[in-house]
Amino acid sequence: MRARHAVLLALAAGCAAPRWQDDVIVALQQARRGGDDLVVFFALDGRDASDRMKARLSEPTVLDALARGGFAAVVADGFARKNLYGEWIGGGEGMGVAVLDGGGEVYAARPGPQDPPELAAFLDLCRDARPELAAARAAVAAPGATAADRLRLGTILLRLGCRVKCEDPLLAAAFAGLDDARHRLARLYALDGNVAAARRWLLHVRPTAASRVTEGYVLYKERRYVESAQLLAAAVRQGDLGEDRQLALLYLGKALHYADRDAEAVPLLTALAAEREGSTFEAAAQHMLAHIDDPQHGHSH
Repeated sequence: MRARHAVLLALAAGCAAPRWQDDVIVALQQARRGGDDLVVFFALDGRDASDRMKARLSEPTVLDALARGGFAAVVADGFARKNLYGEWIGGGEGMGVAVLDGGGEVYAARPGPQDPPELAAFLDLCRDARPELAAARAAVAAPGATAADRLRLGTILLRLGCRVKCEDPLLAAAFAGLDDARHRLARLYALDGNVAAARRWLLHVRPTAASRVTEGYVLYKERRYVESAQLLAAAVRQGDLGEDRQLALLYLGKALHYADRDAEAVPLLTALAAEREGSTFEAAAQHMLAHIDDPQHGHSH
C-alpha cells in the first residue's frame, strides 16, 4: 500500500508515475535532457534468473523506490547492448543493473539478479549517496586534490558497486601510500573474482577491523568458508567497522551457511534483516534466508 500511495502522490504532484521504458538510447537522451538519473536493467531474455527479475520490475516495491529517487528507468537487451553492459557494469554474464547520473556517467552497478526488496534498497542507496558523491567528485576535480580525496571517491563508488569507475581513484590513493586504499582495491578485485590480485594488495596491508573484513570477504570468494567465518566473526567482535559492519555480518552469515552451520547462520541473518535501516545488506540477508529455507530460491549450490 505504501508503494502505491507514493506513486499516487507523485501523480498528484503532476509527475509521471515511474515506468520501465524499452529503448535504452531514447531513455538515455531523455534522461540527459531532463538531468535525471537513469536506471538500466540489462536483461538476458530466455535466462531463468533474468526472466524472473524482469517479470517483477513493476512490483510496487520497485516502483516506489524509483519514485522516491526520481529515477527514469529502462530495460535494455543484454545481448544486443553488451557493449554498454561492459562499459557501465563490467564483469558478469551480461545481466544486471547500472545507474547513470544526469550527465550520463555511471556511478552505481549490480551484476546479476536482485529480488524487488534488494533492488529497492539499492536504488535508495543510490539516491542517498548523491550528495556525498557530488562532494567527493568536486574535491577530486579541484586543484590540489589529495590522495585522501581520491580514496573517499573510490570508496563511495566501490560501495555503490561501480567497478568501472572506482579503480582509478583507489589506485591513485594506494600508490600515494594510503593503506586503506590497498585493502579497498583487494575488495574490488575479489568482487571481480580476481582473488590473485586481491591477495597481492593484501600482502602489505596493516591489520585493522576494516582490512580484516576485506580479507574475510576474499576468503569467502575463495570458498574457504570456515576461515572466512572465523575472520569475519573476529572483525565483528573487534567493532569499529562503521559502514562495513553490515557487510561483515552478511558475509559471516553466508560463510556459516556454506560451511553447513545454519544453526548459527540463520539467527545472525535474521537479526541483520531485522535491523530495518533499509540497507542492501538487510535485503540480501532476507534473500539468503529465503534461499536457506528453499535452496531453489534464486540459486543452488
